[in-house]
Amino acid sequence: MIRNSLLAAGLGAAMTLGAPASAQTIEFVAGQLGGGWYTMSTGMAKIFQDKNPGLTVKVVPGGGTANPSKIQQGQSQLGMGLDIFSKMAREGTGIYQGKKHDKLVMIGQSFSDNYVHFLKAQGAPYGFDDVFKQKNVKIGVTKAGSSDEMTYRFVMEEYGQSYDKLRGNGWKIVQGDYNELASAYKDGQVDYVFLVLGIPGAAVIDMGTGRKGELMTWPKSLAETLVKKYGYSPATFPKATYPAFQTADVSAILMATTLMASSDLSDDVAYKVTKTLCENEAELPKIHASMDVFSCKTAIKITPVPVHPGALKYYKEKGFTS
Repeated sequence: MIRNSLLAAGLGAAMTLGAPASAQTIEFVAGQLGGGWYTMSTGMAKIFQDKNPGLTVKVVPGGGTANPSKIQQGQSQLGMGLDIFSKMAREGTGIYQGKKHDKLVMIGQSFSDNYVHFLKAQGAPYGFDDVFKQKNVKIGVTKAGSSDEMTYRFVMEEYGQSYDKLRGNGWKIVQGDYNELASAYKDGQVDYVFLVLGIPGAAVIDMGTGRKGELMTWPKSLAETLVKKYGYSPATFPKATYPAFQTADVSAILMATTLMASSDLSDDVAYKVTKTLCENEAELPKIHASMDVFSCKTAIKITPVPVHPGALKYYKEKGFTS
């Protein structure tokens, strides 16, 4: 998986080289460097280009909560998103209160189920329910603008905490991309890490090569609260997901990955993107194992935001609409 992730990231760096001068270029906003979304986006972008001569796709880093706004503002035309945040953005609720993202539409979902990971290093003394009551804890969290970081904020709030309160209690909070957090964990700069990734996450596998630990089970009451309040879904990490961090199934919560688009994206390009994905489903798990959940037949069964007309045209032709 790490090898595949590095290969896909390398493809992203070389992606626009050699494109015809007249090629139509669109921007595809992914996730943070070192994460599953970046690997998925670079892999999908290569397929789009290989199957559609003249189309150039530029992949750029992003984050789950920031991406809807990048699409709304016209910066990106495609983007990875999460069902609950896409819906909030479109409706102008929650963290997007009063700012309706009326240009935000979708190509389909779910391209990956994104599990919320809370890891602690071997020997770290506190469990999930206790750690937020303690002092002098070292934790790694992704940067603001990511779904990981926003979920972490939701968890802090449920325990009556905030960044300021925790830092006042001597907490060291390291924020960075997945590669940076993996290094911080292996080097002992942090003892706890909070991440949202498709499984198995390359960054978590990397962490386990340098330092074992535990993937913590979510307290039932906390999981139920976040499911009810924000729309997360209950989930379970199969026991074989991370041998360095678990010996049994671990209960958690997850979000579904939505491939978002701008309503300004031409119907022709949206149609081609959808057709390419649907005709190459078998290639997607080769990009990232978590993409094996995608099915064109059910890609618009649940629609947190409206479906792009170009994408809808393809689904209708195939009889994949209800």
